Amino acid sequence: MTVSQEHIRTKLEELPRFKLSTLNTPVEPLDRLKQAMTDEGVDVPNRMLVKRDDVTGLAFGGNKGRHFEFEIANILKGGFDTVININHYHSNQARFIAAGCAKAGLKYHIVSHDNIDASLTGNLLLCKLMGAVIHRTPIEYARQVAEKIFAAETAGNRKPYIVPDDPFVDVMGIIGFMETGLELEQQLADEGVEAPIRFWGLTGRSIAGLRLYAKNRGLDWRTTACQYSPGKIEDFQNVTADRSKQVVEMFDLEQPLDTDDIQVLEDYQGPAYGEPDDRVIEAIQMVGKAEGLILDPNYTGKAMSGLIGEFRAGRIDPEETIVFIHSGGLPQLFAHADKFVD
Repeated sequence: MTVSQEHIRTKLEELPRFKLSTLNTPVEPLDRLKQAMTDEGVDVPNRMLVKRDDVTGLAFGGNKGRHFEFEIANILKGGFDTVININHYHSNQARFIAAGCAKAGLKYHIVSHDNIDASLTGNLLLCKLMGAVIHRTPIEYARQVAEKIFAAETAGNRKPYIVPDDPFVDVMGIIGFMETGLELEQQLADEGVEAPIRFWGLTGRSIAGLRLYAKNRGLDWRTTACQYSPGKIEDFQNVTADRSKQVVEMFDLEQPLDTDDIQVLEDYQGPAYGEPDDRVIEAIQMVGKAEGLILDPNYTGKAMSGLIGEFRAGRIDPEETIVFIHSGGLPQLFAHADKFVD
């Protein structure tokens, strides 16, 4: 049994929301990239498209803008006035929380727990520009630092909130991309794109939201997610399936995700989180030169290196239309400028 678009739209409208982004982001062709691959002698599908969630607007854009419209509303609904986040030096999430807190008038602390001696650039620089109080500490002390901030803010008669402690954070990205599914279904119909369609992105809540949408709409949308940091595929699949059950309950859907609903590729993760390898550098340069489209070294660059690598290996069905999910992340590029300079 399938659910209607109207049902999903109504459930989204019932949720508290704080507007952060310009949505219904465009879908554009990747014709010159397709031609570049063809010139290599690689078989590629007739159509390659990109969903431009890098142009959601606020704070350099990105898919997190969709997620945090729901999370900032959730924070405000709870009466909190201070947000404490524990995250990576390169974190796009940290940047979007900074932007959301600035828009909502909330105080924001970011406990950044890696690259603690690196210069202030990329996402962390933007956090500072948007008013974040930045605390840099090794990861083994990050929780302790966050709890000290929590105690100090509480003593100052404020009401603080620690982001990783809220279970809603685990599902808001899936919810945000249920809405992306609504957009894409209409956009692809308008373009005359017929199944089979394969969405290409990263392991995470966004690709899970698209697959959950498609599954409950009865659409032949397939999904491939590239890992961007070391970890067991089974962990992502199990966690994603569990989180999808929460969204199914919230939205009165019929089918949660199974562990095999999303194809996961682990060969393109690079040496570590936040670190690109040569294939990622090549993919970023190739797409930049072919399409004027800027990717980042940790997320979209790794996903694109996977797409190009799978094309070259002949492991993609040429009958499928490929839709690449551009999730943003541009500020991370500047932290790796040395890798792109001859």
